[in-house]
Amino acid sequence: MVALQNPDVRVLVAGRSPAWCAGIARFLEVPPLAPTAAFTVGAALARAAEAPPALAVVDRHLADAPGAELAAELRRRHPGVRVLLAVDDEGADAQLEALAAGACGWLLPTWTREAVLDAVHDALRGLTRFHPDALSPLADLARRAPGREERLTEQERVVLRLMRQHLTYKEIALRLGLSWHTVRSHAQSILRKCGVHSRRDLLRWDARADAAPPPPGRERVA
Repeated sequence: MVALQNPDVRVLVAGRSPAWCAGIARFLEVPPLAPTAAFTVGAALARAAEAPPALAVVDRHLADAPGAELAAELRRRHPGVRVLLAVDDEGADAQLEALAAGACGWLLPTWTREAVLDAVHDALRGLTRFHPDALSPLADLARRAPGREERLTEQERVVLRLMRQHLTYKEIALRLGLSWHTVRSHAQSILRKCGVHSRRDLLRWDARADAAPPPPGRERVA
């Protein structure tokens, strides 16, 4: 946890848009925050090597790679860094994307300077900004398979969501900052717990689960 009264709290702002980076950096020009901006993964990592940041504010896309890839590499090289991911909305999918990137919260493009500063200060204090109620519809995927008693782990639920987007294991590994073998192991566990033998069977099962009526007293979440 970072004490905000300490001088020179470095914040790395990374994104593909120079205007966006400059705008967020200007928002954060409030002592003791000391923001710096980068537009590529290489440049961001070089800035972090020169002066390790306490926090990284990362857009979903950089000029040369997804923001999640930078977030994963920053956390690998600087384990203490906190990450905020800029997303398009605050729905469950966006929150899970930020969570999968290892972020402790998110930013929206419509936020005011005060809202951005609040999120940054919360992150530096060690607080995590996710709404459990918003994520619960996705967590329900862990309980949909008929006759299956085991629940998916949090990491498996994240991998499942990316599998449902038809990403390859290599693409999922890059997105989550994991090895290909780890992703394959998660995928095999997901298939086993869901009682299916292939990704194609999993998607067919998922379609059947979506078509089934919701349990009594619960409305289906779109």
